[in-house]
Amino acid sequence: MSKSIYDINPAGDVICTYTDPDRETLRSTPTFVPPAKAILYAFLPAGYPHSVTTDYLPYQTYDSLQAFASSISSLLANRAVLEGLGVGDSSSSPTGALILKITGDTISRIATILFAHRMGQAIEPECKFYRFLADIFNDSAQFLDLLTPALPYFPKLGVIVAAGVLRSLCGVAANASKASLSAHFALTGNLAELNAKEASQETVVSLLGMLVGSLVVRMVEDKQVVWGLMMVLAAVHLAMNYRAVRCVQMRSLNRQRATIVFREWLEQNAILTPEQVALRESILGKGRGNLASKTGEYTGFCEFGTYGDVMGWSPRGYHRYDLETPGYFMGIWHRAGNFYMRVALKEGAGSPLPAWFDAVHHAYHFDSALKDGLQSHYENEMPLGYVSEDQKRGVFEALAAAGWDLESNQLETRLPIRVRVDGKRGDVKKGMPTTPYRLTFANIPSRPIGKGSCPASWSGGQTRLDRGALLEHVQHQLVLEDEDAIHSRDTTQRKPLPLLPAHKITFSPSQTPFMPPPLE
Repeated sequence: MSKSIYDINPAGDVICTYTDPDRETLRSTPTFVPPAKAILYAFLPAGYPHSVTTDYLPYQTYDSLQAFASSISSLLANRAVLEGLGVGDSSSSPTGALILKITGDTISRIATILFAHRMGQAIEPECKFYRFLADIFNDSAQFLDLLTPALPYFPKLGVIVAAGVLRSLCGVAANASKASLSAHFALTGNLAELNAKEASQETVVSLLGMLVGSLVVRMVEDKQVVWGLMMVLAAVHLAMNYRAVRCVQMRSLNRQRATIVFREWLEQNAILTPEQVALRESILGKGRGNLASKTGEYTGFCEFGTYGDVMGWSPRGYHRYDLETPGYFMGIWHRAGNFYMRVALKEGAGSPLPAWFDAVHHAYHFDSALKDGLQSHYENEMPLGYVSEDQKRGVFEALAAAGWDLESNQLETRLPIRVRVDGKRGDVKKGMPTTPYRLTFANIPSRPIGKGSCPASWSGGQTRLDRGALLEHVQHQLVLEDEDAIHSRDTTQRKPLPLLPAHKITFSPSQTPFMPPPLE
């Protein structure tokens, strides 16, 4: 009985059929592939479309169109540079032109090193932003090139140097961001092959651009026409590049995408997919670390830093709030309609995603904080707010189920720094302060608010309240109480919160073994 056996490619397409598979009677029939399709396959990754993400083809289409426009404009810019260097001018010195070229190349290479050192860590998390920014650098350099023929020697030198620096920035940003995008597109470990096919695509597009650009250069000589044509080409170039990066649906959570996802959960109790977030995220506008309150009336910014960045920064005119959890230290500064947050992650804290969730949550409730009084608000919500640890774990599990990559750290755009706590007195373990006492408070005559007491503790140089209390315009007395009495209370409702230095404090210890230092 005869049977058929097939060779298939990674996409599942049959490439050859075998009948009568005995060695003596084996017959093979290759599958016919149309010439146009065979040529197309030479420029696409093996196994396409199953070996790449769904956003690969639209990105490459727009990327090829922008590269075509850039190839034509680069020829016009290069002609202007050659004219500026004296090509065709018998009065120009070859030595002077060589010095101009050497000076520009030297400074541009130094700029490459400095930019890679300063911004290299930020390019991968913000690859869409830097991919678009690279082409802005490139087009700006080309417009500077157009100025060189009309300038005297020293201004020309400055323009050549500036254009070279912009091209260097373009090279670093474009190459690094393309590498990150390629890693996103590759699904089957085919990153090297994908890059090779992309190089083939760019070669063909560049050749076509050079052919068309050669005709354009011969036909267009008038300076005004050149400037007008350059503006059109730059507009097409940037528009196509913008459409290209807009098509990309990154699965990693950088600061902007994490903020969009977390705010949607806070507002609608819904989890967005990478496809939905790609439609909302900004390419060049605000979003990278920018936060806003529920109504949008109060805006702020959050970034990761060192312990000194959090505890040692005291800008004039800002109200300050310091928080500490088992995973991080956080500082919040507020003035008028603006707030600013800094987070220092502790050693062993793991992913910075929970800290960013808390930052987004604190920012989201800034309206209610100002409505009810900042101190009272933070005493009732900080440091973990109304969202429990179980709820946050549920959010992260839902994010993973929606297709988000939670393993990669795309939130920190600088070298990740962690704070090592060496176990001295006042450390916080398992989320609870270690030295309990009771804080009693009474009203100031000018502002009658009431009196009472609440559990408290001292940790890390701060006073922390274990239960909310109205403490604005209040004079305090600190009384140490038996630790067992504190711990016998219902601990499920405890919310450790900072007692701010802005309040007037009077300490009256009833026991001598330990006295918390006064806050100033």
